[in-house]
Amino acid sequence: MRMTQGRVKHHVVWHCSLLSSSEHGSLLESEDGYRLQGVVVVPLGDVPCHIDYAVVADRQWRPREARATIVTPAGVREIVLRSHHPGRWEVAGVPASHLDGCHDVDLGWTPATNTVPIRRLGLEVGETASITAAWVRFPELDVVASEQRYTRLGNDRWQYRSGDYDYELVTDETTGLVLSYGDDLWRAVATSFG
Repeated sequence: MRMTQGRVKHHVVWHCSLLSSSEHGSLLESEDGYRLQGVVVVPLGDVPCHIDYAVVADRQWRPREARATIVTPAGVREIVLRSHHPGRWEVAGVPASHLDGCHDVDLGWTPATNTVPIRRLGLEVGETASITAAWVRFPELDVVASEQRYTRLGNDRWQYRSGDYDYELVTDETTGLVLSYGDDLWRAVATSFG
């Protein structure tokens, strides 16, 4: 899915000590919608790895495409998800009925994709919503349906729950980009909001 030339770009560098990862992510806003993209550098066991990813959403923050390329010394793997209708997905061009009803995408190696439901849901402080996301797991690169729950705790704070995951997210109030993810996961160490 192509987007017209972007108008506003926001940048963030995240670091995660627990995963020994660093990431440069950006959010591009255009007339067509939004594009989250980034590069993650992370060890895969004791092997160097980097991941290039992009998620494209429409003006209502409904994801339409997600792609990731994982590069290690052993080779390159790629995954592409596309949605032509909300809640229906194709993986590598093949209909993925096990993802029916997934209205969001969650790339398991980045906090960037939390921005999509945070912006799409538009919750007021104190409100909670449950979603189902197409969760791309790492390093498996398989995709499963994931039940998730977001509660807006304050203007810039959210509670995120999914299975055993229970984290408080601090976000930039304007962009919805995560600035901190719990006490031991991602933390923004540099930002530039256009």
